[in-house]
Amino acid sequence: MKKVLIAVVLIFFLLFVGFTSFVVSLYIDTNKDFQTLMSGSFFPVPTTVYDAAGKKIAIFGAQRRQVVGFDQISNNMKKGILAAEDARFYEHGPISFRAIGRALFEDIIHGRIVQGGSTITQQLVKNLYLTPSKTIYRKLKEAVLAYKIANHLTKNEILTLYLNTVYFGSGAYGIESASEIYFNKHASDLTVAESAMLAGLVQAPNAYNPYYHPELAAKRTIYVLNNMLENHFITKQQYLEAVNSKIVLSHQSEMIRYGYNPKAAYFIEYVRLWLLNKYGEDVVNKGGLKVYTTLDMNMQRDAYNAVRNGILRLSGGKYNGLESALISIDPKNGYVEALIGGFDYQISQYNRAVQAKRQPGSAFKPTVYLTALEQGWKPTDTIADEPIEFKTGNKIWRPENYSHTFHGQVTLQYALAHSVNVATINLLSKIGVENAIANARRLGISEPIPDNLTIALGSFSTTLAQLTRAYCAFDNMGYLPKLIFITKITDKDGNEIYEDKPELKNVFPQDTGYVLVKMMQDVIKEGTGVAAQALGRPAAGKTGTTNQSRDNWFIGFTPQLVTGVWVGYDDYRSCGPTAVGATMALPIWLNFMQNALSGKPIEDWSPPQNLPAWAQALYLNQNVTNTTNSTNATIQTPINATNSTY
Repeated sequence: MKKVLIAVVLIFFLLFVGFTSFVVSLYIDTNKDFQTLMSGSFFPVPTTVYDAAGKKIAIFGAQRRQVVGFDQISNNMKKGILAAEDARFYEHGPISFRAIGRALFEDIIHGRIVQGGSTITQQLVKNLYLTPSKTIYRKLKEAVLAYKIANHLTKNEILTLYLNTVYFGSGAYGIESASEIYFNKHASDLTVAESAMLAGLVQAPNAYNPYYHPELAAKRTIYVLNNMLENHFITKQQYLEAVNSKIVLSHQSEMIRYGYNPKAAYFIEYVRLWLLNKYGEDVVNKGGLKVYTTLDMNMQRDAYNAVRNGILRLSGGKYNGLESALISIDPKNGYVEALIGGFDYQISQYNRAVQAKRQPGSAFKPTVYLTALEQGWKPTDTIADEPIEFKTGNKIWRPENYSHTFHGQVTLQYALAHSVNVATINLLSKIGVENAIANARRLGISEPIPDNLTIALGSFSTTLAQLTRAYCAFDNMGYLPKLIFITKITDKDGNEIYEDKPELKNVFPQDTGYVLVKMMQDVIKEGTGVAAQALGRPAAGKTGTTNQSRDNWFIGFTPQLVTGVWVGYDDYRSCGPTAVGATMALPIWLNFMQNALSGKPIEDWSPPQNLPAWAQALYLNQNVTNTTNSTNATIQTPINATNSTY
């Protein structure tokens, strides 16, 4: 008998030691995480991206969560979640033995755990530390940790943490994100009915999702409202008002589905990749960054619609692989205000505005004429547009004009406005290829450029973003901005960790820039860009088309805005025998600019103070002698000239 007693005591002692070790191990294993939780840095917080107006356009991270404090949560929501999950939360301890007894009875009957008896504190433990598996070991561990949390936190703190951790469906973790996604409001502003609906989601977020299962969601909402009334959380009058009210869901379905605004997908992805490169995946997806961008969402919608409608028009109403890209920049500060990288981001994530390297064709010609102006050439000077050939090794190059005709002697103004190929090549041969390349470099074009005369026709590759940025220098009459997509970034505590300010670099004289702008205005007044006159305000620009119409461009600008458009196929196939920049890209540009500039003041370029006398006579004095090659001349058009559409 004595041996049996000793054995029993030993067994109980070993069980006590084992249980004590188990409890101690739980405390030790979770102590580090608990300290992190108390510091407020436990939760993975996604990065939020804002447009220039401060409106949210994207969220990066597996869990879309915004942590809020107790006072930032509506009392209606607090009562709703208690009614749905744990009505006696403020009365019992971290474990409700009444609920456990009820659940245990069901578990014994079924021989396994089938019903939960978890308090909000226990649910918080499960959300923070444990797996959702239903095992006796997990329930025991849950109970121990629940007591630990209860010893460190007040009831209000536990409820706040719970509401910040729980999943509400539709990608929303925490009550603030749920309030925003479902109702486009803060958690502090939730009504009784809205709170009941959200509280009802916790048990089964997908099954009760109001977007996909509205009838089940409505029944669940009534269930929660009934519990709120029965537990005296709301009055009979509040109950009746909530039951009879119509819950209006936010129709931000695009943000719910994608986590970003699809109309700005290419811009957002550019920002995301930049962030990943600078900060790494963990910080971007969990660090709670707030990223403030230059995107004008109104202009972005205009760009999205212009590209989409333009491509459908060119494709006969059905997408056939024809692509387009658009970028719009404020030349005064370099802010990228709109960007489209393709017809549809869901079809192709390839960003043709910043990644695609395509030949610019005649859209490069302004750089050639800029170089000539810097060397003392005037718009009224003439250059030969006559048959010419160049020998390179055993090959002979005989360049032609788009019209397959020659005009004899033409002014530089006419040659640029009408995109006369041969005249431009002749001009480049006189001013030096190396000088034009040097100017291209100063304008920010970094791609390889061949050291030969073919560059007069844009025989190298560059991106739409690079070339449009170069046009910002034309618009600014000599000042090149750096491109800015992000103005500032703050961490989750609100500390500014990044800022980008505008920088303008003077790359050529203002007087030269003014003359070039006037020449490029003639592209629209009489040349290949006449369709842009429909904009109804001073504008300048240049068309561009490459061999077999593989690339079609129009880059145009007003004093307020520079916009570049490219149209073509990814596989470099021809866009058709009659396709040119004027008919492919320019209509998209015009559609966008008409909407983007609607309601904005009409501006023109002011002449600089150092404008030479010949330029003053040419552009500021309307009563000058009509002669050629004189310092006070107007610009003549060759008698045998024909309009070009190149």
